[in-house]
Amino acid sequence: MNLRCPKALWLAALLVFALSVSGFAQCGHPNELYCQPWDGGSNLFASQNDTISFGNFATVYDNFTLSSSEDIESLHWVGGYFNPPQQGPITAWTATFWTNNSGQPGTAITAINQAGTANETFISNVNGFPIYSYDMSFASVNLSPGEYWVSVVPDLGFPPQWGWASGTGGDGIAWQDFSGVRTQLAFDMAFAIDGHGVSTTPEPGTLVMLGTGILGLAGTIRRKLS
Repeated sequence: MNLRCPKALWLAALLVFALSVSGFAQCGHPNELYCQPWDGGSNLFASQNDTISFGNFATVYDNFTLSSSEDIESLHWVGGYFNPPQQGPITAWTATFWTNNSGQPGTAITAINQAGTANETFISNVNGFPIYSYDMSFASVNLSPGEYWVSVVPDLGFPPQWGWASGTGGDGIAWQDFSGVRTQLAFDMAFAIDGHGVSTTPEPGTLVMLGTGILGLAGTIRRKLS
């Protein structure tokens, strides 16, 4: 376990325990665009805005790639509690989408803050640590083809700590900002992104206006010819 101690209070940047539960797939949602399923273990990486003392002392980011333009409309993820391993009173979540900057999170594209627990749902106790699933729906975020990063951070007073659970199916790289220090993690995080492809077909109203414009142009040409 890797421990750091801001203001004499132990906060864990990473909690790792052996795997003991077969993989839980939060993949397969309607309109799914990308998914890295939970690996069934108790690897938890601290990501938290401490509403009591330390503020946003930890943020975890993971990357994903889109092959076409998409409207992102919802996000799903898996995480759990440690230090101590008991459920805490989350009051809000912030999900942020980031540009890619040479293999690291770059500039924030948009930050989505929602009050509540993001439909926190208990999955299982793994090695004594409670693991939960979460989901968030929001007004669509339009992203072009390319690589991006996403972070999820709960508003939660310490103790306990909340950690994003590890997943599978990505490139085996994530990043964590912890007490002002950025560290590369040799893990994928468990999350899924849903949405719709960006339509290139004009809306019906646009087609009507376009047709009217063409008719008007044709009338003008006829008048000039006559």
